[in-house]
Amino acid sequence: MAISEDVPGIKVTVRVHQQPLPEFEDPEAHDRDDAAAYPLETKYIECVDDAYFDISVVVDSTYAWGYCNHILSAAFYVDGEWVRGRILRENDTKYGGLAVQVVDGKEVCSSSGGWSLRKFRFTAVKTRVLPPLTSLLVDDPSKERVERDLKVAKKGLGTIEVKFTRAIEYGNSYTPDHASSSNPARLELAEKSLKGKAVSHGTSYGVCEAISAPKYISSRDLPEDDGPILVFRFIYRSRDALRRELIIPRSPSRSPTLENLTLAERDRLARERLNELRANKIKSENRGPLIKREFNEVLDLTVDPPAPRAAKKSRLQDGREVDMVDLTND
Repeated sequence: MAISEDVPGIKVTVRVHQQPLPEFEDPEAHDRDDAAAYPLETKYIECVDDAYFDISVVVDSTYAWGYCNHILSAAFYVDGEWVRGRILRENDTKYGGLAVQVVDGKEVCSSSGGWSLRKFRFTAVKTRVLPPLTSLLVDDPSKERVERDLKVAKKGLGTIEVKFTRAIEYGNSYTPDHASSSNPARLELAEKSLKGKAVSHGTSYGVCEAISAPKYISSRDLPEDDGPILVFRFIYRSRDALRRELIIPRSPSRSPTLENLTLAERDRLARERLNELRANKIKSENRGPLIKREFNEVLDLTVDPPAPRAAKKSRLQDGREVDMVDLTND
């Protein structure tokens, strides 16, 4: 759940099946904060392919409600498009209570006046490599396609934002009488339009579910604020994309085991081991036999033996010479 130290008491969460998605710190948060004119909290989240999601906002009594008896207006943006607005009031936070709003889709008004809800859904972005301009038809130039897709990517594809503005409530609630657009962002983009960005997903919308006509209220932003007092931004990516952007560490490579090897890999390793054993046997045969003497000296018979020592002789009394053997030598 994302919170802000600059504006305490406000919490925002992106959820799947009412369970918060894992959040990761933004390594470029400092640069983003310096460029923003308002407090900005940015988190990366790991999205789930084809999963429906919602955005939960909770405000408690620790938020500074006292100024001008104002309300909080929360504007929800998905992929750079405004989808819905919600109001949070101080009365809901009294006596330990919470002001809670959950947005799970876009409210759409048909041309006949009927209202429906189309729920948010994470959808993988497909990339397309366009052929060179010379090989394209006149009515489908690659330049126009790249420029169009580039606008989609720059607009905020892969991001969810909630902007909080202080406002004064005026008048009664009313039902809008205009049709709302529900066209999702283009999710098949020219590869050049992403310019190396690891955008993996965008938001599509589910089937229309009939709902009652929503109620809107009249309000006016506090002029002294000159814009939102706080913005939460969630950059959603697949796990692989988060690894490529070094948001989460890469998984360490696992040591291969026999159970993980294919049959072809096992055969290859067996042949390599067999060749190694054969080579060692040939080397051993070429080296010749080794004889081990009693006092643990190894004698290599392939080496020329040392020259024998001259035998000692002795002369007997009758003048004859005989060889003598020294029994004390080895």
